[in-house]
Formats: sequence, C-alpha cells, structure tokens
Amino acid sequence: MENSNKETLQPRVLLSWPVAPDYIPPPQLSDRQVTVCPKKRVGGCGLGYVNRREGLVECPEGDYDLYDFVQQSEQIVDKEFDLVIVLASSCDYSNPFNTKKFGCPTVLLAGDTHHRHFPIQHLLAYWGVEAFDYVVTAHNRQHLHWFAAAGAENLAWLPLIFMHTVVHKWVEARESQVVFIGHQGSGHPRRSRLVEAIKRAHLPILAKTANRQEAARLFAESLISFNCSLNGDLNLRNLEVISAGGFLLTDKLSFASGFDEYLSPGLYCDVYSSELELVEKIKFYLENPGLALEIAKRAYEKFLVDWHPKHRIADLMNWVFKGELPNFYAAKSDPRFFISTAYRDLVNTRLAIYEPVQELHRVEEQLKVLVSKDCPVAVVADLLDLPRLEVYVEAGFPVSELPKDERVVSRVHVWEEESSHLGTATWDVLIARSNSHLTSRLLPYLKFVFVLDEQNQLVFSNATKLANVERVPLGVNRADGSSWTLHLNFYREEEDAALFTTDEIFSKQSYPFLNFVDGVSIIVDVGANIGIASAYFRMLYPNATILCFEPDPVALHLLKLNSLEIGGCTVYPFGLYSDDITKTFYSSLVSSLCSSIHKNQHGDFPRVVQLVKASSFLGSFLKSAGAYNIDILKIDAEGSETQVLKDLFEILVDIKIIYLEFHSEEDRRLIDQILCPTHVLYKGNIVHTHRGTLCYLSRRYILHDVSIEPLRSKVLPVSS
Repeated sequence: MENSNKETLQPRVLLSWPVAPDYIPPPQLSDRQVTVCPKKRVGGCGLGYVNRREGLVECPEGDYDLYDFVQQSEQIVDKEFDLVIVLASSCDYSNPFNTKKFGCPTVLLAGDTHHRHFPIQHLLAYWGVEAFDYVVTAHNRQHLHWFAAAGAENLAWLPLIFMHTVVHKWVEARESQVVFIGHQGSGHPRRSRLVEAIKRAHLPILAKTANRQEAARLFAESLISFNCSLNGDLNLRNLEVISAGGFLLTDKLSFASGFDEYLSPGLYCDVYSSELELVEKIKFYLENPGLALEIAKRAYEKFLVDWHPKHRIADLMNWVFKGELPNFYAAKSDPRFFISTAYRDLVNTRLAIYEPVQELHRVEEQLKVLVSKDCPVAVVADLLDLPRLEVYVEAGFPVSELPKDERVVSRVHVWEEESSHLGTATWDVLIARSNSHLTSRLLPYLKFVFVLDEQNQLVFSNATKLANVERVPLGVNRADGSSWTLHLNFYREEEDAALFTTDEIFSKQSYPFLNFVDGVSIIVDVGANIGIASAYFRMLYPNATILCFEPDPVALHLLKLNSLEIGGCTVYPFGLYSDDITKTFYSSLVSSLCSSIHKNQHGDFPRVVQLVKASSFLGSFLKSAGAYNIDILKIDAEGSETQVLKDLFEILVDIKIIYLEFHSEEDRRLIDQILCPTHVLYKGNIVHTHRGTLCYLSRRYILHDVSIEPLRSKVLPVSS
C-alpha cells in the first residue's frame, strides 16, 4: 500500500470519458493522452463543480465503433496508442466497442456498480463483449469478485484513481460546525435522512452543494466533515475531505470494501454505523476538537505521501506494462473471492438476487434477510458486503463452508426456528428453495422473496424490478403559474402505466383543483402507491404537509424515493382502516398500480399487510402537530374507502376536500350516504359502473337558499 516513489510511465493513452467534465473531470493518466467525451457531456452539465473542459474530443452518443471514430477523426492526428481505457457504467451515455482493434492493452474502468439499472450485469455484459484485458474499480472493491466469477483474470482496486485533487493549506482555527457537501434527494435517501437527523438534534450543520474550491475551503475551515456513501461505496468525498485537511466522519463500510485497511478508522478518520452513533460522535468531537484536528492532520500528511491519485495511476501503469501490482490492490484480497469463483455457474442466479437486495439496501436503513439451509453458500457470501444487512441462515445451513475469516463469520446469524424471538413478520427478504417449508410458512408475511428450484435457478421473485428504476423528469406548472421540474421514479417495466396515471392526474385532473379553497396545510394520501397524487398535490400546494400511507412494499420502495423529490412528505409503511388489523393484500407482479386488498385477476401474490385504525392514528398526529383538522383527504385504498370514511366520521366535517376512488356501485352509494351530511359531490369521473373518481367538497363552501333552484347554487370562498 505504500507509495513506491517510482516515476510514472508515460504511454500514449486513449481515454473514453462519458462523465460531464464539470462534474468529474477526466484524470490525467499520461502526458501523452487523448480523451474522448460524448457530445451531450463534453460541454458540461451546468453544475460547474470543476472548471476543466479543455482538450476533449467530441465522440458519438451511445454505442459506437471507437476504432473507426479515431481513424476518421481530424482532431486525433496520431492514431497509434499504447493503452486504451474506457470508463463505463449502466448510467453512461457512451459504450464504445471494437477497442481490441487498436492492438494494445485495454482497460475497463468500472464505474458505479452500486446503484442504477442492473449495474453489475450491465458491466459484465460489456466486459464480455469487449474482452478487456484489465478491469479496475475505483469505488467498489467488493464487486470485483463478480468479474472473476465471470472469467476475468486481471482485476484491481485502485482507490479513487480519478479523483480531481484540490488541496488546501492547513487551517488550525476552525468553525465549530459540521459541514456536508453533496447531493441529497432520491438518489441519496440515507444521506438525506442523516442530514435531517443532525438538524433534529440541533447540531450546527452547513449542508450544501459547492464547487471543488469552495468545498475544499469548507472542509479545511470546519471542525467536522460529514460524509455518507451512496450505497456502501468508497466515494470520492473521502479523499476530497482529507486532501483539504478536513476531519472525515463517514459511514462504516463492509470488510469487503477495503475501507478499514485503507483509511484505518480511528487513525485517519472516524466512522458511524447508525443515525444514533452519528449524532453521538458529532457531539463528542464538538466537545473534543483537539482530537478531531489530530486525526485530520495525520490523514492530511498521509494523503500526499500515499493516497494522492498520482500514486494509483503509477500502480496502474506498472501493472499493465511491468506486471507489478501490490497484493493489497488485487481482487483476491476479498476473502470471498474463491467462493465466488467456485460458484461461477450460478452467477446469473446470484446477481438476480444480489442486485435487487443491493437496491433495497440503498433505500432502507436496515434489512433482515433469511436464507434457507439448502441455498448455495455463495448467495450468503455475496450479501455480506452490504453493511446494514442482517443476514440470518436457517439452522442446518453449511456456515463452515464460508471463509474462515472473523469479518465474514461474524456477519452470519443462525436462526433456530423453534427458539427464535423473531416472528413471521420480521423478515424483509426470504431466499429459499421452492420445496422449503419456510417458503410456504413465511411467504404471506414477507416483503420480498426469491424462490429457487432444485437446480438453484430463480423461478419466482417480486423484487426483480427494484433494480430497474427510471428517474423521469416532468415539467409542470404550479397553481401560481411558476414552472417546476419534478423528477419521479418509475419501474421501467411499468413506466407506460405510470405515465398514463401521471397524465390522468396532472393533465386531466382526475383530482380536480378547487382554487377557491385556500388555507390547505395538511394533506392525507391514503393508498399513496408510488406518490403520483402526492406530487400533484405538492404542485398545487407548495407549502402543505403531506402524509402518505402505503402497505405494498413494491410501491412503497418508489414512494420513499419519490417523497424525497416531492418534499415535505412523511411516508408510513402501512394502510389505514377502521381498526388495527392485518389483512391479505394481493400484490400484482405485473404492476404495483394494480395491487389490491381484494382478490382480482392481477393480484397474483397474496401477502399480509398491516392496517392501522385511521381515527386513532390521524387524531394522534393532529394533536402532536398542534393542528385542528385535515384539509384534504385522498383515499384510493382499493376497496377499503368506506371503512376508512366510517372510522373518520367524527372529523369528516372539518375536511375541506375529499377525493376518493370507488370500486363498486355499492361502494359509490355508501360513500355518498356517509358524506352527504357534511359534503356535497362536487365533481366526478365515472369510468364505468364499478369504477370512478369522486370529488367531495365541504358543504361550508356551498351557499344554498331554498328559494333558489339547485342548478343556480353558487360557490363562494370560505376563509380557512
């Protein structure tokens, strides 16, 4: 790991760089380098984090022949290269092919494999097509074993090799505050939660985005620099903080990431494992600033000696051209390496499990996974690099076949069904054989399940779509006339249905906007699904608090992401009903938009969900919030609308607008009967006899005089 101080080789390098250069600029790997960048990215993406765009050659978008492009390019005079390096990931605009035709070594610089669309499968497929000679990761040592299992031989982890370094002079006198520089929102759900936790604890925090120069200054001048990985990755922020002299407080990663060996928590930084531990450590270092500065100074001095990206570039060149690579950076340093290659015939099954669970890990704070005793050992080993995952195996699972490494063994817990305090409703994920008794016994109580046949092929899962999410921008106009670009997350296989629903709500106003009703501050969305209606309400009422209730785990996954885009939303992972109860919920594997509490032609996965007594829960909320009433109530509970209304009967009179969907003629008549004393049916959209959307308005807004015919009734504004 120590710097060899050898002079870096200067081969002629062709680098394909699909990232906007004002976001992450291409590294200078050699003085004799040509860098190509897609047309959509070469001019930057408007972020302006780094001002470095000169000398890039514009290349085509998408898939294109890199060799032919170079031969035809007038900008690239010398067509001969000693090394071709391609940065690629599932979120890139560019996938150049025909790299081998240059007749020199080729390197796949594996980008983000910890999020987006089937990220590992995407890169394995690309590697297979191009047959790269070398594979390097800068962020995710824990994923190199997948390439080894697929047949790749030359694999290395070169930490943050393409980091753009901005150093700062050492600052001794610092602001007693926490600084956070980076993005939040649906791309970083845990980071968003933790920033809010720091604020709730009334700790001094400055959270913002900034260019690299301003960020370096803030790291240097603040006592604590808070960082949180996107999803268990060694991100650039770690060394950006250290190189500026900041004290790094970041999330604890897994043993497989290499983080502990590289940055030695307690010596060069400190780490936290939970929200509570983060808050406690911030308080500790605010009270002990000298210790924070001591750690920061030690890391600051270490950076230039051993951690500067130039040292990893030298390692890359020595590896490719001299065959020299320190063992520390080799893929075999992951103790799971040999198990992964031993089960190479199950790579597809293993990835079909790992990638959706990895996506769940990105969004959830903690997960409990149960694996049946007859599942392959590699399935368990794969999951151990997700640091907030609690892995349980059924008694009888061959734990002894896992690597004899305490870091591995300590992560696996044996579940004794007879004596366990963990009941049926505690598991987030089950991985089991189809003939396992766990499958039949626990299936209705599980959020997500992976079922394998006797050949260990995946035959059923309701989680596959989790790893295939699209973030779609929607341009909308607010009620005040201002424009707003909203991003919503959709499952790709459901995108058409989701966009249809979005059009129905936003454009066709299936929930009509009543602009004469003002003072809307609290909105309750029962059956929020993925949050489309809540997004619509946010457009109309920018400052309202929105409460979202959704029991379906597949829809809930996107709702949690979309609530971060919408803002001001609190998500509850249960439904509302007339009592505290559990009921069978029929989840649709075709579309989360078709799931229902009633058995139907689309509900092919019955499971038990939690429903909470509506009046008790909402009454407690209003009391704690110091609020008098709910302003808007929207209920799309797939047949439970009448039960919710009956339970809320005492507070209906104070609700200004109620939007409902009905699912039978009987329900429609009963809804009208319940609401008639307090509300009037103001608008409706009847799709057919047993389906439609209704809008009820409080009778307080209707001026009715018996001497006037009903057709001439007037609508008057009422102050809230």
